[in-house]
Amino acid sequence: MLKISMLPLLWVLFVVPQADYQIRNVPVQSIDSYPARITLDKVTIAVDPYTTDEKSLTAFDVKDLNSRGYFPLHVIIMNASSDYLALKTRNIVLLTGSGQQLYSTPATLVVEDVIKEGAAFDAPKTNKSNNPAAATNAGSPLVDFTGKELINRLLEPRSISDGFLFFFTDQPKKNLFAGARLVIPQLVNEGTNKPLGPFTIPTEVPASPAPVR
Repeated sequence: MLKISMLPLLWVLFVVPQADYQIRNVPVQSIDSYPARITLDKVTIAVDPYTTDEKSLTAFDVKDLNSRGYFPLHVIIMNASSDYLALKTRNIVLLTGSGQQLYSTPATLVVEDVIKEGAAFDAPKTNKSNNPAAATNAGSPLVDFTGKELINRLLEPRSISDGFLFFFTDQPKKNLFAGARLVIPQLVNEGTNKPLGPFTIPTEVPASPAPVR
C-alpha cells in the first residue's frame, strides 16, 4: 500500500513540469573547438567535462550536482562517413587518473538520488535573455536529465550527435576527470557489422605552453 501511495508523489517530483526547475539548452559547438577529442577514420568523438557545480549549473538546474558526487561528461560525436554506425553505451567506461574503472550512472538514478536529497534549483522563473542558446523552459528534472543523456543510438551518415554521461564519485571535492580517459570500445557499422574503435579520449587536455618571446 505504501508503494502505491507514493506513486503520485514520485510522478509529481520527477515527471510533471515544475515551476522552479528550468530546462536549459546546451549548445553543441564546432567539433574542432573541443580540445579533448580523437578521430578514427571519418569519426570524431569529443568530450567536454563538467568539473564544477558552476559549470554543471549551465546545463542542469541543480546548484550542487558535482558536490553531490555526480560529474557530467558531454560527449559529442561527428560521423563524417557515409555509413550508419551503432553506438552501445553499456560498455563505455571512464578510466580515472587513480586507475579506477567507472561505468556511468543512468540519468533516472541520478535524478532520483538528487531529488530525494532535496536538490536546490537555481534558475529564474522566466528567461529574459535574447540568446537562444541560453533559453530556458519550465520542466521536470527527469525529462531534462533523460532527454540529454547519451543512450544507445544509430549515428546517421554525415551527422553530429551528442549526450551526457554521469559518473559518480564518493570524493566530490576532487576533480574526477583529472587525468582520466573515456573509453568507447567500438562503433559498429550497420552495413558490414565491422567494428570501429576503440576510441580513447582524455577528458582533460593540458593547456599549450605560452610561446617563448
